[in-house]
Amino acid sequence: MLGFVVIDSLDSQFYSEFADELKTIHGLAEQDERDERDERDERDERGGLLLECETVSSHTTPAIASILTGLPPEAHGILTSKDVGKSGVRSVLEVLEDAGKPTAVVIETKGAEPLWNKISSVFAVDDREDILEYDDLITKHTVSALKKHAERRGKELSVVFSHLRAIDRFAHRGWDLSVAARAVDENVREIANAVSERAGGTGGGGAGGGSGLLLLCGDHEAHLKSRRSRSGSKEKATVPLIVY
Repeated sequence: MLGFVVIDSLDSQFYSEFADELKTIHGLAEQDERDERDERDERDERGGLLLECETVSSHTTPAIASILTGLPPEAHGILTSKDVGKSGVRSVLEVLEDAGKPTAVVIETKGAEPLWNKISSVFAVDDREDILEYDDLITKHTVSALKKHAERRGKELSVVFSHLRAIDRFAHRGWDLSVAARAVDENVREIANAVSERAGGTGGGGAGGGSGLLLLCGDHEAHLKSRRSRSGSKEKATVPLIVY
């Protein structure tokens, strides 16, 4: 099973500048070079993989659509949530569904509505002013999905996709970004633990000793007034892609 989490506005610069607040996320990406073995499982011994990917959009919806389709915005045409149900381009989640491998999404309600009849398990969370509460609900549903089997045909979910938004909201509002970073890091910790349990790691022996993989990535550059605009510059922003 793959746990696939997009972290809104987590760009490479933010990832580096808030390393102290993002300890869990950095820990997943770091290769452990110590020889001694302790109570950690083989998964932790192996460490993870960190890549930097160029962004394709400065907005959330087209960026996530590109992540899920592998196409640039001009090819998939999904620029707003209203376009999700209209586009003829299928996401990797839909391709898996057609192949008989159920998937799940845990996202905001408006983005989830077009997916009701396309995805096996859809967890919709209403948008709200308290974005930390919103992300907490996204995390709880994600963890729940990772620990369960798909209802359809009794098959195990192949992918659980979710979207955490606190950093983006805090950036737009000019709030303390360290608060958002710590909150997101804690949510990722809970999701990573659920993936490890599914893989048979620490946490009770796992769910049947199956396989588990966690993929984390940002979607676009953080919108911060303190940064100089990249407009007119050939340099593209990058986002971290972490595989664990």
